[in-house]
Amino acid sequence: MSHKRICATILALNLLGMSSPIHATGNAISNGELKDPLDFDETTLVNSNEAISPEVPLQIKATPALPSEIEQVAPLEHSPENLLQDADAGEPEQTETSEKQSETELSQLEQTIRDMVLSADGTRPEGFTTEQLEALAEAYALRDFRPVWFEDQSLLPLATQLIRELRKAPAHGLDPQVYGVRQLASVVDVMEISNASATLEEIALVELQLSRAFAVYGAQLAGGAVKPAKVLKNVYIFPEVPSLNEMLTRLEEAQSVTSYFADLEPKSPSYSLLKKELIRYDQVLGSSNLVQISEGPSIRPGESGDRVLQLAMRLKAEGYVLNSSDYHGEAEETGLNQTYTNGMVEAVKRFQNRHGLTMDGIVGKKTRAALNASLEDRRNQILVNLERMRWDDPVPEGRYVKVNVAEQMVRIMEGTQVLYETRSVVGKPRHATPLFSDKFEYAEINPTWGVPWSIATNEYLPKLRKNASVLSSSGISVYRRGKRIDPTAVDWNAISKRSFNFQLRQKAGRRNALGAVKFMFPNKHNIYLHDTPSKRLFNKDQRAFSHGCIRVQDPFTFGEVLLAPSGHSRPKMERLRARGKTVRLNVKENIPVHLRYYTAFAGTDGELQFREDIYKQDRAILEALLDKQGTVQLKLASSN
Repeated sequence: MSHKRICATILALNLLGMSSPIHATGNAISNGELKDPLDFDETTLVNSNEAISPEVPLQIKATPALPSEIEQVAPLEHSPENLLQDADAGEPEQTETSEKQSETELSQLEQTIRDMVLSADGTRPEGFTTEQLEALAEAYALRDFRPVWFEDQSLLPLATQLIRELRKAPAHGLDPQVYGVRQLASVVDVMEISNASATLEEIALVELQLSRAFAVYGAQLAGGAVKPAKVLKNVYIFPEVPSLNEMLTRLEEAQSVTSYFADLEPKSPSYSLLKKELIRYDQVLGSSNLVQISEGPSIRPGESGDRVLQLAMRLKAEGYVLNSSDYHGEAEETGLNQTYTNGMVEAVKRFQNRHGLTMDGIVGKKTRAALNASLEDRRNQILVNLERMRWDDPVPEGRYVKVNVAEQMVRIMEGTQVLYETRSVVGKPRHATPLFSDKFEYAEINPTWGVPWSIATNEYLPKLRKNASVLSSSGISVYRRGKRIDPTAVDWNAISKRSFNFQLRQKAGRRNALGAVKFMFPNKHNIYLHDTPSKRLFNKDQRAFSHGCIRVQDPFTFGEVLLAPSGHSRPKMERLRARGKTVRLNVKENIPVHLRYYTAFAGTDGELQFREDIYKQDRAILEALLDKQGTVQLKLASSN
């Protein structure tokens, strides 16, 4: 293998910037502004028609253009601030050790790596930004510029492992060409055949390119490809990503790229299930033209007709097993039945359960809409929720509370085990429940309710203008500057929202909007869990009715499971409730609470669950992941 061939291959990899659009890998997500520990520059993206690795034989249709009415997503940033440094650290500084280190203490390759990342004249290798080289310089200085992927100028097996793992990216819904896998594989193949022909500069350059790909992919497995707080409103989730130095150190300890990446990816049952379901949906997409159930009245058990046949065909295509009675004739090949049999009813109930619908076996408007959902949309739902799950911190070992806002469910967890679950009511779309994490501090029995200013001005002020005594029936008092006043003495028609300087407070009792108890994790969003006197809302399939706080269906059972380790039992809470006085019960344990939003996940029975995207976040995330493809293609066309 000639030196000219090696040089040309390495130069191509360096100039290409190690990335390309999604078209190379069907189901993968590509984005020019993916999270990159080295602040990767999307302007160097190139196209590639690399085939997917046989290890992940996935083929997906290209995602269609998104509707123009989708809200413009804020631009993404490349690198998490803490990937290469501690969260409270300042800008990376040049270490004195690396500056003072004598050149005689370094091998020739180590010295070449040092010179490349610490160029005194300000020059840098093609394809690397100044920020990338500063980050690499910091990480390599901490290891005395010792290479990771080479030893005595010979390529280590770790490099081949990295290429193999990068090719598995489609299993996570990610695009391997974002990490330049095709170009890296070409360079590695050339060097394995004849690394003796490569110069020290070429070897050092490949060393840094491999580390860059390793860092970006590892960061995305550990913390997602995009920053949630940059993509969505009312989302305050900040994924933690290990520093590059920590990643390289742990890799050397493990001596296995495979095992290290496996440690980085989420360990939740939902993530594992979604990876499997992604493969299944890819296969169905490639082999099936699904039948749509025509519009019409609800389909009920015992009815017959063409729409029942459409229902049977759709259920079968979705993977639901039908009984022999659901086919007419002696064999399955003779065709599906046109009568809505008991076997089909059970399949529909199972479908309804998997989509959060009432399990009545009646194919009404909501059930038909869920059945007619595009499989490509469902596949995209899986991709988006794989990304959401990469935003989460590792599954904690102790007890914690997890709220799935999209599902409208609250669960008390210990590891991956569900200790208790209950239905909840969450914020309306215009009052969306924010997503964040905190920890419980106390519960309050017989709480009073300080009416938020937004509710006071938008809902109660119009009522006061019509009837100044309207609040008396609901137990709400009016205060001004901390003193209670008579609302009938105020000319409410002269009060505007801007001039509204009153406080409304509802006393504890049966009519109190917070019910018998509230569970507090004080936060800037003024969000908490609480009881409610409006119990009927829990019977609905969709329960987005609040102003943002989370209502719990059975607060005393929830409280007993949550607070028992702190010495507070259900009988104790019920006695305190009966006394009518406001009492605080402190939480002695450290119990985190995580407010999240999953529209595809594993149910408690291990089956795939889908939920309606009530806040329309899925499209926003998908758009963020795909946003740069058109720009990339334009750049490619102009660069040819």
